[in-house]
Amino acid sequence: MILRKHQPFYRRRPVLFAAGLLVVALAVLGGVLWLGGKSNSSDDVSTVVKEKTPTQSRSGTAGGPDSISNMTPTSAAITLEELPANYEVDVPNTFAMTVSTFSSSYWFQSDQEGQDLAKQWRIIDGYQVYYQPKGLAAEALTGAAYVHVELYKFADQEGARQAWGHLQGLMHRTTGSEAVEARPLANDWAAYRLLEGKVGTSDTLAVFHRYNFRRGNYVVSVQTWGADPYMNIDPARNIAAAIDDKLLGTRPAVEPTPIPTPSFPGLGN
Repeated sequence: MILRKHQPFYRRRPVLFAAGLLVVALAVLGGVLWLGGKSNSSDDVSTVVKEKTPTQSRSGTAGGPDSISNMTPTSAAITLEELPANYEVDVPNTFAMTVSTFSSSYWFQSDQEGQDLAKQWRIIDGYQVYYQPKGLAAEALTGAAYVHVELYKFADQEGARQAWGHLQGLMHRTTGSEAVEARPLANDWAAYRLLEGKVGTSDTLAVFHRYNFRRGNYVVSVQTWGADPYMNIDPARNIAAAIDDKLLGTRPAVEPTPIPTPSFPGLGN
């Protein structure tokens, strides 16, 4: 089991993710979202925080191959079958990305910036999937976490490195985010949290966590949202490590039910 129930995102403008994982969070936070972080790079400006529930996630490979993977993002992503039985897919917000969805995402200040950088980085594929506990906020109050996974595939490592640097800059500039202690993973990694808002109508503090990593020509982000008393970085990191294992070929990777084919015409050439 990847996501442990009792173990235990980014603020764009007010509408970062208006659905899926963050529907509950948006209702609670009034549309103000997060994410921020920690990098293994020398220009890290954050102070690393030890969470009240210390990280125990040790799976995965720190360092290792920095090579090009031909795997599709949908195959590399975590599947519903790899999560506990109380999870379901938020179907409307799970899809293969296009240039339009990528360039208009929280990564960029404008669609034009997104279009220009997508071409510069030579992104060739992308996928996002949202998972939610069937009991929604009620289950979050007992320790379940909402999960959002993003996978970006580039033509080569250099494009992925440039995209990684851009994402890290974005994380470092996010108000309220904290770098958290976590075990390294892949070629580059980062771990963050943001404490903000309450879970549903309760008085329980809500927390976002994000574990980002780069493996070769891939950049991956795993985000969770849940009740602070139960959460730490581990659910996000455990899923990230499982995805990295797929990219390394040490964990079975299965193409899920067919979804629309992404369209990044010419950007990887």
